[in-house]
Amino acid sequence: MELKGRREIFTDVTEITKENICKVIDEAFETHLFNAAEIEYLQNYEKGKQPILNRVKKVRPEINFKAVENHATEITTFKVGYVFGSPITYVQRASVDLNGNKAEVDDKAIAILNEMMFEESKASKDKTLGKDISVCGVGYRIVLPKKEKSGISAIDVLRLNPKTTFIVKANNVYQRVLLAASYVITSDNVIKMGVYTRDAYYELEKGHSGFKVLNVEQNLIGIPIIQYKNDDERMGCFERVIPLLDALNEATSDRLNGLSQFIQSILWMNNCEIDSDQMNQLKDKLGLLTKSEPGNAASVQYLTATLDQSQTQTLIDYLYEQILQIAGVPGREQSTGGNTGQAILLSNGWQIAETQAKNLEQIFSESEREMLKVVLKICSSTQTNEIANLKLSDIDIKFSRNRTDSLLVKTQGLMNQLQAGIHPLVAITNCGLYSDPQGVWNDSKAYMGKWLYDTEEDEVNDEDTVSDNRRSGGEDNQEATPTVQT
Repeated sequence: MELKGRREIFTDVTEITKENICKVIDEAFETHLFNAAEIEYLQNYEKGKQPILNRVKKVRPEINFKAVENHATEITTFKVGYVFGSPITYVQRASVDLNGNKAEVDDKAIAILNEMMFEESKASKDKTLGKDISVCGVGYRIVLPKKEKSGISAIDVLRLNPKTTFIVKANNVYQRVLLAASYVITSDNVIKMGVYTRDAYYELEKGHSGFKVLNVEQNLIGIPIIQYKNDDERMGCFERVIPLLDALNEATSDRLNGLSQFIQSILWMNNCEIDSDQMNQLKDKLGLLTKSEPGNAASVQYLTATLDQSQTQTLIDYLYEQILQIAGVPGREQSTGGNTGQAILLSNGWQIAETQAKNLEQIFSESEREMLKVVLKICSSTQTNEIANLKLSDIDIKFSRNRTDSLLVKTQGLMNQLQAGIHPLVAITNCGLYSDPQGVWNDSKAYMGKWLYDTEEDEVNDEDTVSDNRRSGGEDNQEATPTVQT
């Protein structure tokens, strides 16, 4: 199967209505089935169901090892653990004065938003979604109002099966998402589909003549199904190296075949005479009987040919190195000694892994903001909810990795930022020490008073200093010393 990423689905329709939705879904469903088949292939490949298992060997077919070196799982496990191993949290963006009243309100609202996501076990669901993205190239999530509220969370965050979910975009410059659909196949082999548009929810069923509408409801939260992708081509993390993975499986299998064929070498008997019964026994035991010119001496020997193990190992090492390099997975080479911790991180592919992880962060954050739009819309409908007035521009998405490496350097960096006058929340967010910077800031406010500046008092002191400088003949731009709260 030739894989080039999941296809995007477009329609020439500009608005989805009850009259045209069945036609749009019928056309989109055909493209979706191609994507679903590729997704199933990739999922099976990651589990170890790979082409080498179907290999047919024509010469000595009784010796046919089918070894699967499942590096697809190795790549997937690393990618998911490296990017999604720590919880993805939300922090306050410095879009307004951090000492202003709005900042204090947003500060509390974002802390509540993180608590809501904790109640929904979003960190675990992000990891499951991350595996879908890494293996299939795309993943899907739905956010709905909670029917039975038991804590502070007003939403349900659910992962959808990428084999049964798709979105349709407008075929124009803006490529706006017009609908998102997810379906199940019942025990009677009937497809029942739920479709969300901007203002409606449709229940559809597939019959012999195509889809038909069963029910229509009003939709007040927009399109709650969000598509996440691994890269712009919507390819899985090991999809580009599948030809190399197949070659590595074949090289390993042939290596085992060579070893087995050496052990089960054919016995060659030249100028020897045996009866028919002995001949049949000889065939069963892998013997070969030949005759040459009269007068030549008889000989009995094994026909053997061994693989050059050093050259074979060189090829296998080369294939494995190329796989890791293209997939952006660090190598397993040991340090030669004398390297600092930072030097090791820059070697063996760790820098490439970090670069690809940051690229995925940006792509993931785009979809995460679409999810937050739905979350905020649901919460704004609840008058008593404390995050009802929170805006999308107030929220920043924080990924955390390597929180314990170079610990002394990071703590020193945090102190340097605080001493330079950087707001504590900004310093905590950018030092790389904490998986939940917003929570650390809220819990530490009472202990960080000396790093908080009084804005009004600073302005008065600045004006007084300027006036004193003018009276004393000093320069107007002389630096003023801020007053620190104690």
